[in-house]
Amino acid sequence: MSRIINLSELTSILQGVSDHILNYAVVLAAVGTIAMAIIELVKAITWSRFYFHRGMVKSWTGNNPAVLGELLNLSAGGVEWAKALYDQPTGKMMGQLQAAANVTLDFPTVYPSLYNFLASGSAIVDGTSDQQKWMNFAPRLAQGLPGEDAVRAAFEAESRESTQARARLGNLVTRKLDAFQTRVEYVWARTNQTVAIATGGALFYYVLGQTPGVSNVNTFTQIVISVLAGMISPFAKDVVTALAGLRTKRT
Repeated sequence: MSRIINLSELTSILQGVSDHILNYAVVLAAVGTIAMAIIELVKAITWSRFYFHRGMVKSWTGNNPAVLGELLNLSAGGVEWAKALYDQPTGKMMGQLQAAANVTLDFPTVYPSLYNFLASGSAIVDGTSDQQKWMNFAPRLAQGLPGEDAVRAAFEAESRESTQARARLGNLVTRKLDAFQTRVEYVWARTNQTVAIATGGALFYYVLGQTPGVSNVNTFTQIVISVLAGMISPFAKDVVTALAGLRTKRT
């Protein structure tokens, strides 16, 4: 086998290839790092997360002032404190929205706009929706059991049905909030990825323009190379780590 394949020569070739790739990867990793630093700086200065979360919540609620007002009262302490809610990480913001939803379900007549929004699309059992059944029964539950036996028996039967409706509503609202969180995190991640690629590509295009000899390459080719570099730069750090580790093992 050693006569067919010269292992030392093959090792030298692979070492040279890895060295070339490592050189390019180091440049791309530097571009990716600088691009991410620029993006984080811009995000901090422009309040991008605040505006993004505000836009997503408004879109989710149909930009209904009554629903938004009740939601902000329960989750942020009032409309004037909306910035404190929207500028939180998505997980923390959703925790506040979940707490607001729980209070709304417990007191549907106190927060009717938010309740009707959250409970819309509920199941219909025996001709009555869970939304309407719990809305009608919740105020009576706070009054306690009636005194007369016949009325009490009917109340207890209605209580069982309404409690089941409340449980179904709780599951429905939880799933709505989970779906909304999934959508928010997906859009945020995709937007950040797109901006990172665009920033990395623009930065690499600038670096190319400052490199001697690149002026002979036509502009279209430079743009294509820059776009590819922008797409690869976020992952170049892993390549550098892997190749650097390989070089260490060989030495």
